[in-house]
Amino acid sequence: MMGMPSEMGPVGFDPSMFMLSVYLLGALGVIIAGALAVGVATLPVFFLVLFAVEQAARAAAAATGSFAAKLVLIMFRGLRRSPLRTSLTYLALFVLTVKLVFLYTILSFIGNVTREKEANFKAIATHKTLIPSQMPPGYYDRFKRLVREELPPDMRPVSGDADLMSWSFVFGTTDRSSPRPENALPMFCSEPSKITTMMDGLDDLTGSEKEQLDRGVAAMEANKQAIIVSEGKLKKMNLKVGQRIKLYGINYPDTVLEFDIIGSLPEGKYEGVGFMNSAYLRDLLRQKPADYLMQDKAVNLIWVRLPNKAAFERLNALVGDPQNFNNPPLKLETASSGIGSWMDAYKDIFFGMKYIMAPAMVGIMCLVIANAISIGVRERRTEMAVLKVLGFQPRHVMVLVLGEAVLVGLLAGGMAATLSWFMIGSLKVQVAFFGAFVVPWQALVYGPLLGTVVSVLGSIGPALSAKNVRVAEVFAKVA
Repeated sequence: MMGMPSEMGPVGFDPSMFMLSVYLLGALGVIIAGALAVGVATLPVFFLVLFAVEQAARAAAAATGSFAAKLVLIMFRGLRRSPLRTSLTYLALFVLTVKLVFLYTILSFIGNVTREKEANFKAIATHKTLIPSQMPPGYYDRFKRLVREELPPDMRPVSGDADLMSWSFVFGTTDRSSPRPENALPMFCSEPSKITTMMDGLDDLTGSEKEQLDRGVAAMEANKQAIIVSEGKLKKMNLKVGQRIKLYGINYPDTVLEFDIIGSLPEGKYEGVGFMNSAYLRDLLRQKPADYLMQDKAVNLIWVRLPNKAAFERLNALVGDPQNFNNPPLKLETASSGIGSWMDAYKDIFFGMKYIMAPAMVGIMCLVIANAISIGVRERRTEMAVLKVLGFQPRHVMVLVLGEAVLVGLLAGGMAATLSWFMIGSLKVQVAFFGAFVVPWQALVYGPLLGTVVSVLGSIGPALSAKNVRVAEVFAKVA
């Protein structure tokens, strides 16, 4: 789709995708650091759980005399015998599992936003041949007339004009001589009332967040120069609600914009951007000469929410008709298709995340397990020999080693997945027009399963080595 807010910066530079990339890298760093800190903090919990399960196994062994319960009891003793190695193994698996949950969250998110919906989905009209998309302001009114008058009643947006909006991207800086990122403010320019009906992540707010946004929208309706800005951006620019600021246009050169900051966006929503009233932009353009370079380029996108796929197909034919839009021509895409096209330039990154980074992390987890268990087996060769003398079969020794690894992997994976649900989910971060990142519930299943699988894979080699320990050789060395 359309290069979206590329018009906010130099040709070929896409600020919104740049924000997404910066956020993902920053979030990954924060999550790794956070996962390590949380992993250290949860070590006591990990050992408490081990102790509790060990007591249950002890009670079962005493009550039933079951060999399996006694074997499990020996597993726990083995883990307690080397708390440092067990702790380091747990931490490594915990951090890597959290990273994998984060990658899974991103990939699931990308899959969701690029998946077609069968009903009540959004479509986007853009310039057919120009990237970034730039259209004359009059196209929005013409598009609305098509929707109102040319579409059959059962194919029109359910909520009428509330399901139609245009986007203009305005990029300004408080310092004309040095437009550094901390001085710059990217803004979505649209009709204020559409913010609460058409903006993903803002159209389904409830409670105090909805009241906060409604107050901001009402103030923007009353004052064309009123803006609302994300809390994070206000802090970075050292601004406060109630201030009046002057911005110098970057993509609207020779334009000075004066705004009253009348509110902030709910926490974690559209971080790094602001919203302004499109009526103010129209007023500024009217004051410009007819040959001003942005006069016929002020609308970047037109969004419409349609009831079904048939309505989209009908509207697509109308938009593609040269009698309706000829100079310049337009194209209509579903939102999922448009976003997918827009992200084509980054498909190699997502491919790498899915097929290179994630498998590499699984491999690292297997190596961590293999290394830790191998060290334990080498240290406990005498113990393994004694067990065989006492009647343990080679398969019992192998199960003992595998079981110790599985216990650590299962607990580390389960705790990492559960805490990731709250850690990553509580960030409430939304970049540009994308929805918030939410950890899929499947991660609660995949986390423990992943920990178990990599533990088995990583400990197979050491387990076979323990199984093949020869009693005579061990005691010959001891002697």
